Amino acid sequence: MRILAVNLRAGGSRATIDALIARAVDRSPDAIVFSEFRNNAVGSRIRAALQHAGYPYQAGPEDRTNGVLIASRRDFSALRNPFGLPEDQYPNAVVRARFENLTLYGVYLPGQDRKRPHLRCLIAAAQSANEANAAAIAIGDFNSGRNETDIEANLGKQRLVDEFSTADLYAELERHWTEAWLYLHPGKTEFSWYPFRRQPPVQRRNGWRIDKAFVSRALLPRLAAAEYDHEFRLEGLTDHSALIVELRALGLGT
Repeated sequence: MRILAVNLRAGGSRATIDALIARAVDRSPDAIVFSEFRNNAVGSRIRAALQHAGYPYQAGPEDRTNGVLIASRRDFSALRNPFGLPEDQYPNAVVRARFENLTLYGVYLPGQDRKRPHLRCLIAAAQSANEANAAAIAIGDFNSGRNETDIEANLGKQRLVDEFSTADLYAELERHWTEAWLYLHPGKTEFSWYPFRRQPPVQRRNGWRIDKAFVSRALLPRLAAAEYDHEFRLEGLTDHSALIVELRALGLGT
């Protein structure tokens, strides 16, 4: 099973959304996770384009606030706001999709400390999945990471230039589930977000690696690949690179 996740940037631009969807579909994912999705006119256009491209099974926010859209070639049972967070705690930040033999959490966590409730809930979900020996993955824009290696300006510095305010909870999540890209690329550095510019190839040392996938202990042996597609960002389609995760056969028809 192949899963592609990418942040649309402010719900997606009318000028570039068709090219972004075309690039995503061209990578032949079985499921797509769009973060920073908004249920507005552009959102309706996205849903229709995905339906036409062979992704009829969809779940996302029902209002215009930033959230997550999951679209799949295969049917799944969906639960918006799976952790039951109140309206003032960004309930659209996570959507849960349950396939036959896989639970997928599509993630778009809010900035700064506003994501702390979501990380705590993901930690609890990770512990529960491990106890049940269940195959599960959380993928999308976590807006968090390791201070020393996921912020480009900190590389090689003795004193941190910038920090994730939720690095403590992120580290706790890492103790329960494995971050897919880092597991397959130990010691490597790449960055999935840079401030948006009209000339995207021009970038300074201000990249952040915030687009991640975490897999449960039961799923880890089936992790085949995790790669960034930076062309989404370099072509100016969004300010994020896409993350593509490949899972070995899960009994889902692959």
